[in-house]
Amino acid sequence: MSSSEPDSRPSAALILYRSSPPRYSVASLAELARVHPEMILCYWRLGLLSGETEGPQAPLFDDDALFLLKRLEQLRKDYGLSVRALRLLADALRSQEE
Repeated sequence: MSSSEPDSRPSAALILYRSSPPRYSVASLAELARVHPEMILCYWRLGLLSGETEGPQAPLFDDDALFLLKRLEQLRKDYGLSVRALRLLADALRSQEE
């Protein structure tokens, strides 16, 4: 193919996913995930959920926290995992990512 001919091969663009800025309060996250607010605070205190701690409504959570919360609750309910077991599992998953 000469350099003057346009490239007829299909192209694809890579779009990186970025979570939205933290915007969910504990109450709104609890409502979206159908989880008691105290459970969210428990996960947050244990370091299972990351939340922005600055501001009057701290902590605030993002879409990633909502997704993870739903996964944690599914594991807890479907397999009867304790919060301690969830913490160990989350630690193992984090160490795999590093």
